[in-house]
Amino acid sequence: MYEREPTTKKSQARLSSLFRRKTVIEDRHEPTPLSSPVQAPVSHYPAYIAEYQLKSQPQSPVSPLRHSQSSSTGRGNYRPYPKPALAPFPIPGSLVSKIEEREAMAATNTQNPTMPQSPQSPMSNPEETNRVSLLSGRDMTGLPPTSSDTYNITPISSAISRPSVVSTLDYSDQQPYEYTPLETGFIRLVRIAPGHKTMIECEIIQALITNVPQYVAVSYTWGDVGDTRKIDIEGSRVPITVSLYGALEALRQRQSSVLVWADALCIDQKNTDERSQYVQLVSQIYANAAFVAIWLGLEDNDSSKAVELLSRLAPPNSQFIPDQDVSRILGEGAENGDLLATVSLFGRDYWKRLWVSQEIFHAKRVAVHCGETFLPWQSYKSASTCFRRHHTELTFRTKGPDMRRPDKFTSVQTLIHGGPASLPTLSPHVLNGQNALLQVLRASRSQVSTDPRDKLYGILGVLPAHIRQGFRVDYTLSVKDVYTEIVEFLIQSTEKLDVICESVHFPVNTGSAKLPSFVPDWSHVPLTLAMGHQYGFQASGHTKAICRFHDERLNKLEISGIEIDVVQTKGMVVGTLCNLGDFLMAFLHWRALLLAAVEGRTPLQIKLAEEAFVATISLGQIITGYDRSRWQQVSYHVIANLFRERLLHIPLDDILRSHLDIASSIPPEARRQFLQTNFGDRMMGRTFCLTQNRRLGVGSGAMLPGDVVVVPLGCSTPVLLRPEGTQGEYRFIGDIYIENYMFGKAVDQWQVGERELKKYVLH
Repeated sequence: MYEREPTTKKSQARLSSLFRRKTVIEDRHEPTPLSSPVQAPVSHYPAYIAEYQLKSQPQSPVSPLRHSQSSSTGRGNYRPYPKPALAPFPIPGSLVSKIEEREAMAATNTQNPTMPQSPQSPMSNPEETNRVSLLSGRDMTGLPPTSSDTYNITPISSAISRPSVVSTLDYSDQQPYEYTPLETGFIRLVRIAPGHKTMIECEIIQALITNVPQYVAVSYTWGDVGDTRKIDIEGSRVPITVSLYGALEALRQRQSSVLVWADALCIDQKNTDERSQYVQLVSQIYANAAFVAIWLGLEDNDSSKAVELLSRLAPPNSQFIPDQDVSRILGEGAENGDLLATVSLFGRDYWKRLWVSQEIFHAKRVAVHCGETFLPWQSYKSASTCFRRHHTELTFRTKGPDMRRPDKFTSVQTLIHGGPASLPTLSPHVLNGQNALLQVLRASRSQVSTDPRDKLYGILGVLPAHIRQGFRVDYTLSVKDVYTEIVEFLIQSTEKLDVICESVHFPVNTGSAKLPSFVPDWSHVPLTLAMGHQYGFQASGHTKAICRFHDERLNKLEISGIEIDVVQTKGMVVGTLCNLGDFLMAFLHWRALLLAAVEGRTPLQIKLAEEAFVATISLGQIITGYDRSRWQQVSYHVIANLFRERLLHIPLDDILRSHLDIASSIPPEARRQFLQTNFGDRMMGRTFCLTQNRRLGVGSGAMLPGDVVVVPLGCSTPVLLRPEGTQGEYRFIGDIYIENYMFGKAVDQWQVGERELKKYVLH
């Protein structure tokens, strides 16, 4: 589905009484400035008003950020955004104040003949006060203003059908809201009536998707579906999540209605067919929106301080901030808690949501709202880039007691990799490549979706047309059917088998038990990643996959591959949640297996075996400038010293002791990071093994003695296959690094007749 479980129903409401309400138009005036006003610089900004032609009006000095006005500029001249006056019934091309226009229309009670008739909202709110709009301000893109501050809007009558409900049942809190089926080519939009601190009143209309009026598309996370607030939809009291309620309240205007698209209200979540159809329109819906409003949630954990810090690092006017000023701002942020507030902001659930990438990818303009503050999307992205550029400074900055917490490193990682940086990178290079689908699946794997089928459906909108056309969005299909279709499509379109290596079986994932062993469970987020993609291996050279499915259900896949060896002995498995001691103990155990295998060999043979061992457990990733011999010496030097520092009770053998005091370019304070980066990250979720022919390997922690090592044609790495049953079938276990067999050696041997090609049926 496009989103999560439904939260609303539709009642047949008593619209006749609502439509008979008398619209009250009060005299309105510009907001009275509070104390210590700050005059914001003039800029043109198309506000989030959905259906109407807009003209920028004189700006109000009141800040929509709603800080205390005595300090409204904030640190670093954090200025409020201007607020244009808005009213909902303009005459196309007119430069007359929209407020004055509406007052005149109310006084004469006539409709301007030049204005197309539209289904006017029956709702009104007579208690308008001087609210500061959260929806007005600078151009959200950070680009120069457009050549005109007048925006031509599609006439409403040509784009909007009748309201979705025209029944006249009595009003009741218990009446559910029932959706009218969508006409072909139409989408629903929510019209939010003007108001402030009253129940949100809406009506749902249908609009032709090829000729929609201007609207705001909301990008948000549903949050707790059990925590709801009620809104009024055409007389029905409809519960929506607190998260969506906050977003609608932030977008609601005091003086005019606004059109909004929000999935929870605009899609009948109980209608499976409609959800399937809507998913295919999501990219178009967000692309057609005048703006996309990101809603991060309500003010919490000093989020306004975080937004202010972001605005100083990346001002909305795109002003360049020199590195020395960035360093000063970060230093102040560490002292006053702004950095910790940003950690909380960048760690919010919104950034983990799968659909975000598609919604932002297609947007014309994006604003990010958090509570009563907002900034352009570009400010968030630029500030995130600042954090990455100054990562060393953030890591070692210790000013302020809050940044000396034990989890400081985690906080810094959140600043560097959280927020906008946590979203998949969808560059043209990725999207236009042959392997675009697999690349995007990998990049978005850590993103969260309630429906596991959305791991595919939620990314289709960013992919090229030829990939989108390869799939039919259908929520009646099982998760197994959807995920197996991904494997089939990728094998057929790329003639490669790399997709099966994304099926990670250690630690055990119970959700994968219902899938064939070669089908990745995209709803599972493994901490161990496929080797081929990470390190650029080409174990099968440039060969193409030779394979076929054995049945229509795609439960069995026959592949062709070259058998290399069979696992004989395995070491202790390194888990995915490990500390320094775990890596060191695994190293000792793995090395003990090696020394037992080379016992009685010459010193030179043992030395070469130790070099091969270190190269193997680092997956062949030797730092530039080191040969195998020097790499082994430096690695043993670091490991031996870490044993002496952390595990004094563990005795070292003569070889390790001899490396304690050798010259090394790795300073003591960098030893732990050296081990983590070059060994720990590559050992997690894996184990060391020796094969029957004394080859060294590191592969899936799920491996067992007897597993067969095979290089499939069209696969970047060797894989582990486990014989099962009496039909000659195999279970896919995972990928494996085998010394000397990562760059085509098996294929070379097969082509000269030294090895044979076999068929393996995976289930």
